Amino acid sequence: MTEVMKKRRRAGQRIAHGESAWHLTWRRFRNHRLALLGGTVILVLVLGAVLAPWISPYEYSRTNLRRQFNAPTFTVPTDARLLGHCTRPAVLFWKCGMHPFGTDDLGRDILTRVLYGGRVSLLVGFAAGLASTLLGGLLGATVAFAAGKLDAVFSRFVDTMLSIPQFPLLLILTGLLASREVSFAVRLSEILGGAKSIVVIIVVITALSWMGAFRLVRGEVLSLRERAFVEAARAIGASRRRIIFRYLLPNTAHVMIVQATLMVGEAILIESGLSFLGLGIQPPAVSWGNMLSRAQEFLYYPNGIYVALFPGVFIFLTVLCFNFVGDGLRDALDPRFGHRV
Repeated sequence: MTEVMKKRRRAGQRIAHGESAWHLTWRRFRNHRLALLGGTVILVLVLGAVLAPWISPYEYSRTNLRRQFNAPTFTVPTDARLLGHCTRPAVLFWKCGMHPFGTDDLGRDILTRVLYGGRVSLLVGFAAGLASTLLGGLLGATVAFAAGKLDAVFSRFVDTMLSIPQFPLLLILTGLLASREVSFAVRLSEILGGAKSIVVIIVVITALSWMGAFRLVRGEVLSLRERAFVEAARAIGASRRRIIFRYLLPNTAHVMIVQATLMVGEAILIESGLSFLGLGIQPPAVSWGNMLSRAQEFLYYPNGIYVALFPGVFIFLTVLCFNFVGDGLRDALDPRFGHRV
């Protein structure tokens, strides 16, 4: 018996012995080392963002003009005037006066701002990625099952949208919604207050990013709608809504989960790009993107490179890890995986 046949036989035995679908998926994902590493890094980043007030001894907006453009250091200055405004004297290994990532042009601790910036960047990524995937998946399943004119109209609309460069549209929409001369934008500011820029970015990214999930789910549903289990559901009188939510969408979950992980990374990149251009998250809120936007003025200052280096590294690392996780989930959730070698 060849090694290939042995692998297939072992895989079939594990499934036949009653291993649940979730256990099987986890085992496949765990065997993908890069995906497991990426998931671990993402978990650490999320915990760091959520626990930022308890991890850092500083406030992200408090300034200390005596400590501008400090290089990364783990030593505590002896001069008490240089310690700045700390919320507590020490947190874990991090004592008041230490700056592991250095300080920016206003003497603010860069590591603290990276942790707090991760809150906004990850929130935008998760919210926009999940919303665009759910919206696109629901529309794709609905129009594919309905077929006919509805499917044709939506398909042509999506093809048209995908043929238009997305980034200029993002710039136009965010610029209009951020303008003080547009009455709707002014009304949004009154309703949302300081959270306006975050909500606007999430909504705009969602509105211009659902087409990818739409096409993927539509293609899956077109192949599923003629299967025997869907015909059986029709025969027993199941409603269209029940067929879509009970039979079709669960069978496209593997496609939607992978798309969602990839869209989270893409949304973080989009937010960073818009914030870098001054049209994204607005101060006093801090994100990795607007940290980079501010840092471009100080690249040639002494130690100014650190102001841009660390937010950029965290953006790169986060997007890379989400791509690793998406790749691992694609293999783990693929129903044909058991026949691969």
